[in-house]
Amino acid sequence: MDLLFTHALFLEGAGAPLRRDVSVGIRSGAVAFAGGEPPADFAPVRTIDCGGGLLMPGLVNAHTHSPLSLLRSRGEGLVLQDWLRQVVWPYEARHTWESCYWGALLNAAECIRSGVTCLCDMYIHSEAVAQALEEAGLRALVTPTVTDELLAAEPDRLETIARLADRYQGNPLIRVGIGPHAVYTCGGALLDASARLSADRGLPVHVHVSETEREQADCLAQHGCTPLSLLDRHGLVGPNTLMAHCVHLTEADIALARQRGATVVHCPRSNLKLGSGIAPAAAFLQAGIPVALGTDGSASNNNQDILEELRFAALLQKGVLRDPTAVSLDQAIAMATSAAGGAMGFPVGRLTPGAPADLILLRRDAPQWHPGFSPEAELVYAAPTGEVALTMVGGRILYENGRYATIDLERLCAALPRFAP
Repeated sequence: MDLLFTHALFLEGAGAPLRRDVSVGIRSGAVAFAGGEPPADFAPVRTIDCGGGLLMPGLVNAHTHSPLSLLRSRGEGLVLQDWLRQVVWPYEARHTWESCYWGALLNAAECIRSGVTCLCDMYIHSEAVAQALEEAGLRALVTPTVTDELLAAEPDRLETIARLADRYQGNPLIRVGIGPHAVYTCGGALLDASARLSADRGLPVHVHVSETEREQADCLAQHGCTPLSLLDRHGLVGPNTLMAHCVHLTEADIALARQRGATVVHCPRSNLKLGSGIAPAAAFLQAGIPVALGTDGSASNNNQDILEELRFAALLQKGVLRDPTAVSLDQAIAMATSAAGGAMGFPVGRLTPGAPADLILLRRDAPQWHPGFSPEAELVYAAPTGEVALTMVGGRILYENGRYATIDLERLCAALPRFAP
């Protein structure tokens, strides 16, 4: 099925020049052409007039815990460890397949409406999470959480993850990785086993790293090294590793991350809200480390708005460093669109012919987009949230002008009270 967008302000990807009044064709789930003459046999069944709106690659949320949408606004005012022990872990002990399914679907609805086309999830009951995200039509890397406590309760948990990876092998939307939670919840034996499973099955690794000063200090006291060094000793740091937070990395850690080719996932608003600090994202960029963006779960953020995350990420670095050049517009847009693709294993962030048609359309009729000197700057610093008019993954429209094509929002919201904490 051919579909045509016309009169678009078109951004092929971060660093590419904006092009005005462009027509973009979609065929068989991929970009057929962007500008110029369409193929002679191109026969769109629908034409969408963008009216000068910004057509760009979909956004990527590279660190979230989808079912934690059910805990939104719970445990306010707590530091990370107290928040985990008093709010998150007690609720998670009561989680079921059903609650994780509906929580993940709620998260998917919010992501889609916010322009997210691809996400990386770390949670329990990952079979339910994967099913919800696939039904919603999102592209996702699902990384089941592993901890010593979870493994004690479910001794075959690693085998279950391997079977889940086999189930989704070759699936165009869902990939499976492994999520060793953190060095303070995973002992050496589990870290080694996680590394072996990752290597044997080619599974990406998704892990929390140096989120708090306490995590850093405790690891130094117990192991004589930083969390990143400890993970590296166990073979868990490489090009397919997504390291969430990284608020307190040392200079040696930064050099190690660059050497191993790992990707940092910067979560500025969650780190601010939990009082964890501000990650040195500009230093990561300067070192040549890929830096992606994540919202974290909605229990600690409290939303999944990557455009808002993008704004915080750029502004915080400029303010902390007292340097307005600390994060460029191109770098900021790459953080939100393409930076996580290598580690996640998805071809995201570029709308070249042949690339998957994972894209969003943003309205530009609000006052904040005018007078229009730099649409890139307006996207990063001025555009109001809620400007997403259309979200598409693989050529399939998931959301358009307030309506979901893949999620029954009324049914979803009616189901949620059953899972109240």
